[in-house]
Amino acid sequence: MISSTVRPLIGRQYALGHNVIDSDHFAIADWWLRTVTSEPIQFEFFAARLKRLLRIHFDHEALLMQEAGGRMCECHDQEHRLLLSMCDQAITLGDAHFRMARSLLRTKFPKLVREHIISMDQLTVLFINNQGKIAEVR
Repeated sequence: MISSTVRPLIGRQYALGHNVIDSDHFAIADWWLRTVTSEPIQFEFFAARLKRLLRIHFDHEALLMQEAGGRMCECHDQEHRLLLSMCDQAITLGDAHFRMARSLLRTKFPKLVREHIISMDQLTVLFINNQGKIAEVR
Protein backbone atom coordinates (compact mmCIF):
# COMPACT_ATOMS: atom_id res chain seq x y z
CA MET A 1 0.00 0.00 0.00
CA ILE A 2 1.33 3.44 -0.95
CA SER A 3 1.37 5.98 1.84
CA SER A 4 -0.32 9.25 0.94
CA THR A 5 2.34 11.12 2.91
CA VAL A 6 5.16 10.03 0.58
CA ARG A 7 5.60 12.30 -2.42
CA PRO A 8 6.80 10.54 -5.61
CA LEU A 9 10.55 10.69 -6.17
CA ILE A 10 10.19 12.14 -9.67
CA GLY A 11 7.44 12.81 -12.17
CA ARG A 12 7.23 13.06 -15.96
CA GLN A 13 8.72 16.58 -15.81
CA TYR A 14 12.04 14.87 -15.08
CA ALA A 15 12.11 13.06 -18.44
CA LEU A 16 15.28 14.13 -20.24
CA GLY A 17 14.71 12.77 -23.73
CA HIS A 18 16.81 9.61 -23.71
CA ASN A 19 14.90 6.32 -23.55
CA VAL A 20 17.49 4.34 -21.59
CA ILE A 21 18.24 7.06 -19.05
CA ASP A 22 14.59 8.02 -18.60
CA SER A 23 13.56 4.35 -18.21
CA ASP A 24 16.28 3.88 -15.61
CA HIS A 25 15.14 6.97 -13.69
CA PHE A 26 11.53 5.80 -13.60
CA ALA A 27 12.53 2.28 -12.51
CA ILE A 28 14.61 3.80 -9.70
CA ALA A 29 11.71 6.04 -8.69
CA ASP A 30 9.32 3.09 -8.62
CA TRP A 31 11.64 0.97 -6.48
CA TRP A 32 12.42 3.92 -4.20
CA LEU A 33 8.69 4.28 -3.47
CA ARG A 34 8.43 0.55 -2.73
CA THR A 35 11.44 0.85 -0.40
CA VAL A 36 10.27 3.85 1.61
CA THR A 37 6.78 2.40 2.04
CA SER A 38 7.97 -1.13 2.81
CA GLU A 39 7.51 -3.14 5.96
CA PRO A 40 10.57 -3.65 8.19
CA ILE A 41 11.02 -7.23 7.01
CA GLN A 42 11.18 -6.07 3.36
CA PHE A 43 13.31 -2.99 3.82
CA GLU A 44 16.83 -4.41 3.57
CA PHE A 45 16.03 -6.36 0.40
CA PHE A 46 14.20 -3.43 -1.18
CA ALA A 47 17.02 -0.98 -0.35
CA ALA A 48 19.56 -3.40 -1.82
CA ARG A 49 17.46 -3.63 -5.00
CA LEU A 50 17.29 0.16 -5.15
CA LYS A 51 21.07 0.33 -4.89
CA ARG A 52 21.41 -2.26 -7.65
CA LEU A 53 19.13 -0.24 -9.96
CA LEU A 54 21.22 2.86 -9.26
CA ARG A 55 24.42 0.99 -10.09
CA ILE A 56 22.92 -0.33 -13.35
CA HIS A 57 21.82 3.19 -14.27
CA PHE A 58 25.26 4.64 -13.52
CA ASP A 59 26.86 1.94 -15.67
CA HIS A 60 24.43 2.76 -18.49
CA GLU A 61 25.34 6.45 -18.29
CA ALA A 62 29.07 5.74 -18.35
CA LEU A 63 28.74 3.42 -21.34
CA LEU A 64 26.52 5.84 -23.25
CA MET A 65 28.98 8.66 -22.58
CA GLN A 66 31.86 6.51 -23.77
CA GLU A 67 29.98 5.60 -26.95
CA ALA A 68 29.37 9.32 -27.56
CA GLY A 69 33.09 10.02 -27.20
CA GLY A 70 33.13 11.39 -23.67
CA ARG A 71 33.34 10.33 -20.07
CA MET A 72 31.71 11.25 -16.80
CA CYS A 73 33.27 14.16 -14.95
CA GLU A 74 34.57 13.62 -11.41
CA CYS A 75 31.75 15.65 -9.82
CA HIS A 76 29.15 13.48 -11.59
CA ASP A 77 30.89 10.31 -10.38
CA GLN A 78 31.08 11.78 -6.87
CA GLU A 79 27.31 12.29 -6.80
CA HIS A 80 26.86 8.68 -7.91
CA ARG A 81 29.07 7.51 -5.06
CA LEU A 82 27.08 9.66 -2.60
CA LEU A 83 23.75 8.14 -3.66
CA LEU A 84 25.15 4.60 -3.42
CA SER A 85 26.59 5.44 -0.01
CA MET A 86 23.18 6.61 1.21
CA CYS A 87 21.74 3.24 0.20
CA ASP A 88 24.56 1.51 2.08
CA GLN A 89 23.84 3.62 5.17
CA ALA A 90 20.15 2.73 5.04
CA ILE A 91 20.92 -0.97 4.60
CA THR A 92 23.39 -0.88 7.51
CA LEU A 93 20.83 0.80 9.76
CA GLY A 94 18.33 -1.84 8.60
CA ASP A 95 16.27 -3.70 11.16
CA ALA A 96 17.94 -2.26 14.23
CA HIS A 97 16.99 1.31 13.25
CA PHE A 98 14.27 0.81 10.65
CA ARG A 99 12.62 4.21 11.06
CA MET A 100 15.94 6.02 10.85
CA ALA A 101 16.95 4.02 7.77
CA ARG A 102 13.67 4.68 6.01
CA SER A 103 13.78 8.34 7.00
CA LEU A 104 17.21 8.71 5.41
CA LEU A 105 15.81 7.50 2.09
CA ARG A 106 12.62 9.54 2.45
CA THR A 107 14.24 12.88 3.24
CA LYS A 108 17.80 13.36 1.97
CA PHE A 109 17.79 10.91 -0.93
CA PRO A 110 14.94 12.45 -3.02
CA LYS A 111 16.41 15.94 -2.95
CA LEU A 112 19.79 14.66 -4.12
CA VAL A 113 18.24 12.53 -6.87
CA ARG A 114 16.12 15.40 -8.20
CA GLU A 115 19.06 17.82 -8.18
CA HIS A 116 21.27 15.22 -9.84
CA ILE A 117 18.77 14.62 -12.65
CA ILE A 118 18.19 18.29 -13.45
CA SER A 119 21.87 19.12 -13.45
CA MET A 120 24.32 16.27 -14.08
CA ASP A 121 22.04 13.91 -15.97
CA GLN A 122 20.55 16.66 -18.12
CA LEU A 123 24.04 17.66 -19.28
CA THR A 124 24.87 14.00 -19.88
CA VAL A 125 21.80 13.52 -22.08
CA LEU A 126 22.61 16.67 -24.05
CA PHE A 127 26.11 15.34 -24.69
CA ILE A 128 24.90 11.84 -25.61
CA ASN A 129 22.06 13.04 -27.84
CA ASN A 130 24.50 15.26 -29.73
CA GLN A 131 27.14 12.49 -29.90
CA GLY A 132 29.56 14.77 -28.12
CA LYS A 133 29.39 17.44 -30.81
CA ILE A 134 28.78 21.04 -29.94
CA ALA A 135 26.30 22.62 -32.31
CA GLU A 136 27.70 25.35 -34.53
CA VAL A 137 26.47 28.84 -33.79
CA ARG A 138 25.66 30.63 -37.02
